[in-house]
Amino acid sequence: MKLGYKWIREFVKVDRGADEVAKALTMSGTEVEEIVHEAIPRSVIAARIVEVKPHPDADKLKICMTDTGSGILQVVCGAPNCRDGMISAFAPIGTDLGGGMVVKKARIRGVESFGVLLSERELGLTDDHTGIMEIEADLKPGDVLIDALNLEDWVFGINITPNRGDELSVIGIARELSALFGAELKLPGNPLSEDEAPARDVLSVEILAPEGCPRYAARVIEDAHIGKSPFVMRRRLFQAGVRAINNIVDITNYVMLEYGQPLHAFDYTFLAGRGIVVRKAIPGERFTTLDSVERTLGADDLLICDKEKPVALAGVMGGENSEVLDTTKTIALESAFFDPIGIRKTSKGLGLATEASYRFERGIDPAVQADAATRAACLMQQLAGARVLKGVIDVNTYGYAAVPITLRRSYIEKVLGINSFKDADVEAILTRLGFSLEKTDGGWKVLRPALRHDATREIDLVEEFIRVYGMDKIEPELPTFKPAALHTQAANLNDLRLALASMGLTEVVNYSFISPRWKPFFGADALELLNPISDEMKVMRTSLIPGLAATVARNKHLQRRDMSIFETGICFFPTGTGKLPDERQKLGIAVSGQREDAHWSTRPREVDFYDIKGIVEALLPEMTVRPSGHAFYKPGQQADILLGPATVGHLGALSADILQMIDVTDEVYAAELPVDALLGRKWKGVSEIPKFPMTWRDLSLVADEGVAYAGIVGVIEGLGIGELRSVAPVDLYTGDKLPFGKKGITVRLTYQSDTRTLEDSIINTWQDRIIQSLQKELGISLRQ
Repeated sequence: MKLGYKWIREFVKVDRGADEVAKALTMSGTEVEEIVHEAIPRSVIAARIVEVKPHPDADKLKICMTDTGSGILQVVCGAPNCRDGMISAFAPIGTDLGGGMVVKKARIRGVESFGVLLSERELGLTDDHTGIMEIEADLKPGDVLIDALNLEDWVFGINITPNRGDELSVIGIARELSALFGAELKLPGNPLSEDEAPARDVLSVEILAPEGCPRYAARVIEDAHIGKSPFVMRRRLFQAGVRAINNIVDITNYVMLEYGQPLHAFDYTFLAGRGIVVRKAIPGERFTTLDSVERTLGADDLLICDKEKPVALAGVMGGENSEVLDTTKTIALESAFFDPIGIRKTSKGLGLATEASYRFERGIDPAVQADAATRAACLMQQLAGARVLKGVIDVNTYGYAAVPITLRRSYIEKVLGINSFKDADVEAILTRLGFSLEKTDGGWKVLRPALRHDATREIDLVEEFIRVYGMDKIEPELPTFKPAALHTQAANLNDLRLALASMGLTEVVNYSFISPRWKPFFGADALELLNPISDEMKVMRTSLIPGLAATVARNKHLQRRDMSIFETGICFFPTGTGKLPDERQKLGIAVSGQREDAHWSTRPREVDFYDIKGIVEALLPEMTVRPSGHAFYKPGQQADILLGPATVGHLGALSADILQMIDVTDEVYAAELPVDALLGRKWKGVSEIPKFPMTWRDLSLVADEGVAYAGIVGVIEGLGIGELRSVAPVDLYTGDKLPFGKKGITVRLTYQSDTRTLEDSIINTWQDRIIQSLQKELGISLRQ
């Protein structure tokens, strides 16, 4: 939302600079994203056109003799509205208008011109460029325009959070400043002169859908003269990003920005039966809005109708069949409260967002409808010479009754950790924010205003107080407690991620939503979002592989060819119509490109099936594999991962169809398995460099040919010698130097201690134990 600072200051007298005010708003939770300083060059002055003469060599140009206060200058001008006696904006020679445009003496079609008469758009004041600026104020030639019209201003770009619909107006921001700076909030006076004829005699209001429209207020305005709005109004609308149309429509937008209450003006003569009916749309009903688009409506959409037909899409946009035209004289003015949820559904469902729907969706003040209608009627009387029929037609079923909220001083102190504030501080701040307080023993009984839909609990009131009182008044203090240990599952997951990172893989995080083009590969029944971020993020993933493949492709397109990545995340599986999906946490791995970085001393080697299999084996040493037939892998280069008889995952080379879809020519190998199968395991990490030397001994053994090497290793490791680091075969002999049926095996045993240097006597003892155990268990003897 954009608003001019000077407009805000009309409602609250704050004697502070724009920067200070913006900082105060931001620190209190209303973020001012930008401040645009608006000013025009001081050399631009007011000038009176004393005589307009035709240009001798151009039909569309005129020669304007212009009184600048210091002399009469000749100016060539092409504006259609220049005339004798009018006062306009004049830039003399040498004026820098910005954007590289400097006014110079010029000869235009043979006639000299000594300056420029400017339009409002050329000065950056409005978007009006239909002619030169017409100054309505009583100025003298030579008056400096920026001072005479008070043109310097600062436009705030304010980011309003969705729960603060009460701030979507000038008065809403002024109320915040009133609380922040202790200044009085001044609401606009509306000195309205009403006709004796009651509005109810010419217009009726009937609400058939009170759940969608709890309140509908209306006024009737007659004898309005459609024309151009005053400069001040058009400029403020321009600052707010609203296009000026005519005085009646501009007033409805102006009051919307002032009060936060969207209004709509109907041409009364187009309302059949002299009545307003609020009802739900008939499914499939068609209606053409002001943007000339015919829209098909649903049963939840709310319509404003006359006695015969729809005339507006409630809370979103008016209808083409009842808009205010240049010939309009009588106006039916709408000021209503619509259900925020219903307006949001209509706006999103039709893809039609407006300034009105933006406010209704966030919740407007349900108590301001009659006041806003009266304010608009007053301005129409002043600016369009209209007559206002007596009374506001106000059908109100809202019935707001504030529920008292108990606010305890002890609770404020407990939550904030401070006790330096006074009771009067709490009362002053909350009162200026619109709350009503009644003192009780140890606190207050608080009634929230109807406009504050977001403040319903005691903690909300604490937040309201401290954000205005000042978060900076709370001294920062480090917590004295120790952080809680990670939950076992989270700790195990961290161990898994660390193990993968230690293998050289990089962790990635992808969205849980994927493109529908993946459905043929990973489940045609995958769940689709009703309101996706984009068409490419429409399906809830059933596998991590689409996200990993997309990440590989994105990096390869950026010339990063070698990829080793993994991701842990939730996948979603449908469980039936109307039921929540089954959520399963999975691990996905993808590798592509060269196994190692290029180097002159080695030949490059592409990763292959055995690389991805090796990574999985490092995580699950007891795993086995069997051939599989998944459509997303290449035939003959894929396998299912088994733990015992159970299939827990799969691995392989992505299919040619997938590689073509993601525009990748290199092979991409992937694996996926459930995280549950990997939690609680211990993986070898980086070890400290040994401080003590290792030593080794070879044993030359004679064993029966039927004795397996694994049996020998099992017997040796079964002795539980902690210092035994490895057992490795170094030689095998099956020649005729041994008896028939015997074989010779030489085994190397490596010893090392973490705490001492091992002595020969200790090692010899272990060697003797090993020989004795091998002889006893397997009938093995030392070779002579």
